[in-house]
Amino acid sequence: MPGRKSKYTLENLEAQKTKIWSVALYIRLSQEDSDNGENRKESNSVTSQKTLLNEYINEHKDLIVYDTYVDDGYTGTDFNRPEFQRLLKDMRKGNINCVLVKDLSRLGRNYIEVGNYIEQIFPLFNIRFIAINDSVDSFKNPTSGNTILVPFKNLINDEYARDTSIKIRSALNSRKKKRRICRSISIIWIYKRSKR
Repeated sequence: MPGRKSKYTLENLEAQKTKIWSVALYIRLSQEDSDNGENRKESNSVTSQKTLLNEYINEHKDLIVYDTYVDDGYTGTDFNRPEFQRLLKDMRKGNINCVLVKDLSRLGRNYIEVGNYIEQIFPLFNIRFIAINDSVDSFKNPTSGNTILVPFKNLINDEYARDTSIKIRSALNSRKKKRRICRSISIIWIYKRSKR
């Protein structure tokens, strides 16, 4: 009969609404982005990410923090980060079923790998993925991870990492050239002084 709803479907919806999520808070900051001017335990950005994630947790009673994973000083282009690898182990063991990040760039800055985790790996392990600032929530809004904006943001994050790498290499090369010039000048100066 059209219009009739199964009670089992309604029960499933109610069960999904009350599901408790075991959450992995993931925080990452690359060395280049670090604001660790002094000798501090963690950078301001890591502290602010923790605050944002914990505020989000406090607003959502169905989210319970399992653990916090912090890769401070690791590039987003490489997924072989110690805390991220520990997060994956906990995911495989079934200890977590939700990953919460500030935004997509905190998960990583490798377009292909980030897309692989969002579209393949997390769904394979039934992991809910939430990127707060990018409005991605694979459970409450399953299409949020599949919109055209997510790949574009990942591409921009990837390009940002590439651009930063080029700038750093350029600055290092410039410093090397300056050192060579300074050494040449000092050698010439020493030579002239010795001739007197």
